[in-house]
Amino acid sequence: MAARLLISPDAAAHSAKNAPTAPGSTAQSRNRTEEHQMVDTTAPAREVAYTYTPAELNRLISRELSGRLHELGMTFMSNAAFLLANDTIPAAAKRDRTRVYLDVAAQLRLLALAELDGIVGGAR
Repeated sequence: MAARLLISPDAAAHSAKNAPTAPGSTAQSRNRTEEHQMVDTTAPAREVAYTYTPAELNRLISRELSGRLHELGMTFMSNAAFLLANDTIPAAAKRDRTRVYLDVAAQLRLLALAELDGIVGGAR
């Protein structure tokens, strides 16, 4: 069983060369249909198909999930650093909150590593 990912590029995605100039500019065309278009907007959109096996899709998803978990863990670590630098929070509250942030960050990073280990372990 294979999965297909279909991508249809947007025909309206023109380059900056085809963009109109500023309103009121003398260089602005009165009739845009007379201008040469770099992208043929009348042609049908081409369909590009990528075929992935379930194992390849699982690896892609696991890699993305691992990266997001790692980023979230780093966010919690930066929140902990911000708390430590904040002088308006009482020391006891600062200590407790920082410990929670660091614990959650450590758990998220362990989950990220477990996802990556699943990719490496499944590829063997």
